Amino acid sequence: MNQRKTLALVLTVLGLLLAVAGPFLPGGIHLTPIGPPGAGHVTSLIATDQGDILAGTQSGEVWRLRDGAWTRENLALGGQPVLALLGDPNRMPVGTAAGVFPAAGESPLEGRVGSLLQTEMGLLAGTASGVRLFANGGWSAPGPVANIYSLIGQRSDDGRWLHAGTIGAGVLSTSAAEVGTIWQPNSQGLPEAVKVFSFATTQGGLLLAGTDQGVFWQSRPGQPWRSLHSALDGRRAMSLHIAADGERQGRERLWIGGDDGLSSLALAEQGETLVAEGNPLLTDSAEWQPPFGIGAIVTSGDRLLVSAGAVYTYGPTPLAGWYWISLAGVVLILLAGWIMPRPEAATADSASV
Repeated sequence: MNQRKTLALVLTVLGLLLAVAGPFLPGGIHLTPIGPPGAGHVTSLIATDQGDILAGTQSGEVWRLRDGAWTRENLALGGQPVLALLGDPNRMPVGTAAGVFPAAGESPLEGRVGSLLQTEMGLLAGTASGVRLFANGGWSAPGPVANIYSLIGQRSDDGRWLHAGTIGAGVLSTSAAEVGTIWQPNSQGLPEAVKVFSFATTQGGLLLAGTDQGVFWQSRPGQPWRSLHSALDGRRAMSLHIAADGERQGRERLWIGGDDGLSSLALAEQGETLVAEGNPLLTDSAEWQPPFGIGAIVTSGDRLLVSAGAVYTYGPTPLAGWYWISLAGVVLILLAGWIMPRPEAATADSASV
């Protein structure tokens, strides 16, 4: 009897451990979808200064992720795809496929607004026909005519600069103090008719551009662009994001979103020189990569999130099939209950003695 009781207790303890531990067993670091629930295709993604995540969708909705829960913002965007977010959409402009919301100026900006950038001189909007500047109550067109896809501000040793990535016309640039004048071509070294989808800046202020033909970097505005790594040449880099490298103190890591998923590359910055350390590596195997190209990458705290149809988070995941381990624990607990001697049996044994 004592042996049966001991065996039952051992099985019970083991079963409890397996049942409870199942969901917490590490399964590696992967990209996993987190929503928004039923929101449709995500077309823009930003992290706010308060730590919230904002996602704009193809159906004209804006969703907010806070404390692990998604809520939909109460906005009337007329069902237009949300293409550009600056921050809290209740207080800051939103770029849509039909202009800027809320409309501003006597002649509101119409047509696709794929990017927005707030500057000291006014609000910049990237449109299919060029950069637009909202200042002094109205919109102006500095020129030249170009299909603008992305905008970024850059601080360098010789001041603050603004850059526009175009579809087919490379990069256009201007100093922040001359934002209202004609923006100048800044494409020396880039492939001809290149499409510039994304930008990023290093801690030291060096500029990177993600294009349909690879990733390039520039030591300072007006200097020739250089390929960052030959393994990226010819590949679409739809989104770029630079963050501190947790594995190397004081170093940076470039995250690259493309058609084949999320990649990363270690960077070393030496004055006006940028060196790629090692090779760009996909963060995961093909079955874990999103089914759509990655259009945006953001960080919030220690979280890395991307948009690729839905919003995905990159981090530790439970072991695949963990529920079988928990189920095995439940079976062991049931088996222990069957083996455990019953009180009646124990009384009968005592009487026979």
